[in-house]
Parts: sequence; C-alpha cells; structure tokens
Amino acid sequence: MVGKVLLLAAAGAGYVLGARAGRERYDQISDAVGRVWGNPKVQQRVGDLEDKAGGLAKQAGSVAQEKVGAAASSVSGTVKDKLSSGSDDAGDAPLGDQHHTRMPTD
Repeated sequence: MVGKVLLLAAAGAGYVLGARAGRERYDQISDAVGRVWGNPKVQQRVGDLEDKAGGLAKQAGSVAQEKVGAAASSVSGTVKDKLSSGSDDAGDAPLGDQHHTRMPTD
C-alpha cells in the first residue's frame, strides 16, 4: 500500500514540475523543429525521398501484379487439367461424389 501511495505522490510531483517547465521547453523544441523543417535544403531532400518512394511503390506494384497474374494462370491451368482429365488424382473423389461432414451444434 505504501508503494502505491509513493508512486502516486511521485507521479503528482512529476506532473506539477513538468507542467511548469514543460510548456516553455515544448515551445523551444517546437520552434527548433519548425526551423529545421522549413529549411529549403530539408524540403528539397524530402521531395527527393517522396519521388523515390513513389517510384519504388510503382515498381513493387508492377512486380506484384505480374506475380499474381502468373499464379492465377497456374491455378487456372491446374483446375482446367483436373476437370478435363476426369480421373482421380491420389484417390480424390470426383466432384459429384464428395462426402460432407456436418459439425454438431450444441
């Protein structure tokens, strides 16, 4: 119990002390960040990185589209082969002879 009271007292003291000096320090940090962010060299670098990220995203999208297309073609070919062969692979039952098991409901 004493530990909880001590923890609450420390948290309260930290809040009060942080609130007094905190706003002024926060404003200083905020102003410094604003100056750095507004620097034309920083903005040029940000623009370069945005352009590079956009190019990489387009490239990744193209690669993904190609891989999905190839996978879809492969699956489609496999399904067509199975349907046209009419034979059972590895003992699988034909489509019309499948057995469905119902799960018990409680």
